[in-house]
Amino acid sequence: MRAVLAALALPVALAACAGAPKVVGEDGPGPAFALERTFAGRGTGEGVFRNTLTGSTRPFKVVFNGRRTAQGLDLAEDIAYADGETERHVWRFRRVGPGRYEGRRDDVVGVATGVESGNTLRLSYDVKLKTGGSTAQVHFEDTLVRRGPGVVENKARVSKLGLPIGTVDIVIRMAAPRR
Repeated sequence: MRAVLAALALPVALAACAGAPKVVGEDGPGPAFALERTFAGRGTGEGVFRNTLTGSTRPFKVVFNGRRTAQGLDLAEDIAYADGETERHVWRFRRVGPGRYEGRRDDVVGVATGVESGNTLRLSYDVKLKTGGSTAQVHFEDTLVRRGPGVVENKARVSKLGLPIGTVDIVIRMAAPRR
């Protein structure tokens, strides 16, 4: 399950996720999400993966490095778990319409889809997780809510074959852009 948390990310890409967790204030007034601006530059995050089957938790820290591109955003995530394990994931997001994105990452099956609405970005994607000597495919439904300049809360549900197996909660702080 260690890779489940690694796949948390983003941060980023979805289709109107009816099953995504509801976050207080989501889709509400406040700063528009604007993926390319929100995750441009360097940021940090602290969070936890909760295994709903065993009740265990796995804390982690993440360093984000985002770079705007002509098509959207490239976002690197360097994850460090409390147990010492580390992982790196690189997202490539492409804007496909107003407030709509497609995201790709090496361990994502197919394409992640993302939709912005107000201060919220919903991401939906499947990930190939390496667990022990085998690989399992799990599904992520992320709801990222921009709380103010440089602050994003990400709540994700993780499932396998439609059954919940975990949640991810993370608070992300992006540095103010340099002038």
